[in-house]
Amino acid sequence: MERLSGPTEVRVINVIEVKAKKGLGIEKDPVREITQYWDMDGNFLAERDNDQQLLLDQIEWESNRLKNIIENYLKKQKPQ
Repeated sequence: MERLSGPTEVRVINVIEVKAKKGLGIEKDPVREITQYWDMDGNFLAERDNDQQLLLDQIEWESNRLKNIIENYLKKQKPQ
C-alpha cells in the first residue's frame, strides 16, 4: 500500500472564491458562513465548512472507510 509522501507539483492557479451562508438554522445544522472554490469555467472545486458536527461526521466516515479498506486488503493477503 502506497501512502502520499508530499507534493510532487505545486502551481498557482486562478480560482473564484465564494463566501455564502449555509444551514437550516437549527441545532444540528446552524447557519454559518462557508467558502466555496470554483474554477474559471464554473466547475465546483471544493467547499470549506467549519461546522464542528459536520467535521466530526466526516472524520468518522473517513476513519470507517479506511478501516474497511485496510481490513479488506489484509484479508486478500492471507494465504488460503
